[in-house]
Amino acid sequence: MRLYADRIIGAQAEHDAAPQDEHKVNDILFNMYDHRLCYFTFTIENRSPNHEAMPADRHMESVVAATSGIGTQHTPMTGSAYPEATYKDVKETYFIPWHQIVDVNEEKLVFKGNERQKEEPIECYSYKAIKDWPVIDQSGETVGKIKDLVMDTERKQAVGFVLSEGFWKSLLGHEEKYMPITGQPDWKTKEWKIERTPDLLLKNSPEEL
Repeated sequence: MRLYADRIIGAQAEHDAAPQDEHKVNDILFNMYDHRLCYFTFTIENRSPNHEAMPADRHMESVVAATSGIGTQHTPMTGSAYPEATYKDVKETYFIPWHQIVDVNEEKLVFKGNERQKEEPIECYSYKAIKDWPVIDQSGETVGKIKDLVMDTERKQAVGFVLSEGFWKSLLGHEEKYMPITGQPDWKTKEWKIERTPDLLLKNSPEEL
């Protein structure tokens, strides 16, 4: 089955044992060398204590010092003797291996197991990182801009780009064009560079990839 990466972003991500989860897919990662589907990600927001504004014992010392110890047995205390804490919102991104996915469509992604990691894998590239990058041919011309990415779920691999705009696209028609993934990303210039003739690569439909 062919799916588009951009349509998976925002789909519900739920564990098969906890269908009430309301996490949303926020990215898809692919292997840097063979473009296999590696991970999908979702983010969890939690609130955690930031720091203790005033410990309980310091608070009591301040009250005693302010009253000089006079009449403290009959004077109501202001404030609280409990620690005062502030909170901050913490976002944690989880990377779920693609082999744990048991079902996926444009509305829902269901996964199993507990294998996950919180650090971004160094051998993968992110779909959202390359989205809107220009594809540049060997002569320096812009073939098109990466509008989407086509995935083959049976092969568990990215198979092509959906291109918009661009020099070659204008010559070959104004419809969206599809290009098999070839070449490599240039992270310094934020361009995807290919070495083959673009007119031999561009396709009219995802089925041709």
